[in-house]
Amino acid sequence: MVITVDPLNVSALTSGVVILSQKRKVELAFSSSRTSQCRNCWRYGHAHQRCPATHPTCPICALHHTRAAHRCQNPTCPRSGNNKPVPSCCPTSPPHCYNCGGDHTATFRECPARPPPPVPTRTNSPAPGPTGQDPMDLAVDGGPTSTTPPPGEGPDEVDLTTPRQPPPAGPSTRPGTTHGFGGPLPLEEPSPSPAPRDRRVRPGNE
Repeated sequence: MVITVDPLNVSALTSGVVILSQKRKVELAFSSSRTSQCRNCWRYGHAHQRCPATHPTCPICALHHTRAAHRCQNPTCPRSGNNKPVPSCCPTSPPHCYNCGGDHTATFRECPARPPPPVPTRTNSPAPGPTGQDPMDLAVDGGPTSTTPPPGEGPDEVDLTTPRQPPPAGPSTRPGTTHGFGGPLPLEEPSPSPAPRDRRVRPGNE
């Protein structure tokens, strides 16, 4: 558990605090990541303040001494490696990586054991258009993302400037009357009235 306190109140903390009725040990936290390199053992993933190694490691020759204590065994070293720590001073003192065992120092940036840097995360924001404009601006201006269909491909447009012509003459229809297929029914011609019949008078019905 990491507790953040004001720097002015750090000195007020003792070796422990009471959390949930239990006393907990308090120690300073040091930020680190998988690419952090310790300056004590020269491994990756932790700070030197939290190094689990009980002895230092030389980043030049990978032996158990500090970098300041590294010396070349050649008393006539051409680069005075026998008096101060000098990487690759002469063939007598070749470099040796403690992480991968290669012929380079532990701080070599091209070391195969070096973790790759973190990949930056991408946001879910929409990508800008070709000219750096917002996609919504392009849609309003009729750009590539506009939803307006091109001429000839969308629904028929209504021309309000040309007066509408009356429909051609055809069979007369009754307004408001349609048949089952949705079209108007033709007006039926009236049937001729039946011819009058002769009324005969029967005997006794006079």
